[in-house]
Amino acid sequence: MRVLEEGLGTATLALRARAGSIFIGSGSDSLRCVAAVGPGAAELLRRGVPPHAALARQALSRKNPFVVRQAEPDPQFCNGAAVRTELALLGSMTDGGRPLGVLQLVNPQNPSRVGAHELRLAAGLGRSIAISLIQTTSLRRHEGLAARDPLTGLRNIRELHVELTRALNAARRTDHDMALMFVDIDHLKRINSRLGHAAGSEALRRTARALGQAVTGVGSVFRFGGDEFVVIQRRGSKESALALANHLRSHVAANTAGLIRNGGELPRTTVSVGVATLRGLKRGSRSKPIELRARLMTTADRALFRAKAAGRNRVVLATRRDDRL
Repeated sequence: MRVLEEGLGTATLALRARAGSIFIGSGSDSLRCVAAVGPGAAELLRRGVPPHAALARQALSRKNPFVVRQAEPDPQFCNGAAVRTELALLGSMTDGGRPLGVLQLVNPQNPSRVGAHELRLAAGLGRSIAISLIQTTSLRRHEGLAARDPLTGLRNIRELHVELTRALNAARRTDHDMALMFVDIDHLKRINSRLGHAAGSEALRRTARALGQAVTGVGSVFRFGGDEFVVIQRRGSKESALALANHLRSHVAANTAGLIRNGGELPRTTVSVGVATLRGLKRGSRSKPIELRARLMTTADRALFRAKAAGRNRVVLATRRDDRL
């Protein structure tokens, strides 16, 4: 959105237009207004669709920008406004030959002087906005892929560190407690050895999906690596953290068994969970976020180790004795 708004601002300034808008879409039926400035801008954004379908189709179908001279009630071609359109310049924004949308600039300061030079300038600005949009979309897509674990689709350890720092800062700022949980699949190596690595991968995927369902609205889940996951509960007491951890455990057990692609059957998957809370740390929670992050993760990991040592398929709450680096 910011890329489009900045591009529109540059275009209106370059053409000295009093209003402008950008519609995104590959066809006239799919065009939606995503940026607008000047009189009628708020109404145009609210409506979303181009008021003149015929002009939209014409803009998308033509290679070069064109000028429309007509007296419409509004510089954005919307009814109900007092400002009148003296001149509008419309042009398509394309990705090569594929249309991405329409750039519309309305009422330049000197409408009588809009000629070939202004049309070339509008065409160049349209290309520039389209390129910026493509590059930004591609960057966001690659960033999204880099932030996700390819097997489970969950956010990865890099995203975990970012989110945990944010959660810790928010907890200290608002003086409330938060929890972190290490979740480990019990006996994943047995599934790999008995049913193959494809079954083990399926167990990871199903566990990730079950964890994601269980934390909806109350927390976030991340793939830590191997057979481990991490859950962040941004707000919650020790009691609510334990309740959530037990819900995770039971939901995974109830939603992972079943047939797999090779015709085999995946057994019920269980998990062990170690829980640590910010207020449960031995030393004060006024340390630097990076230190708190390390302490919270280490403390939860030690609680997980005790859960596995006690027989697995259980939840263990960290004690202050676990808070040591």
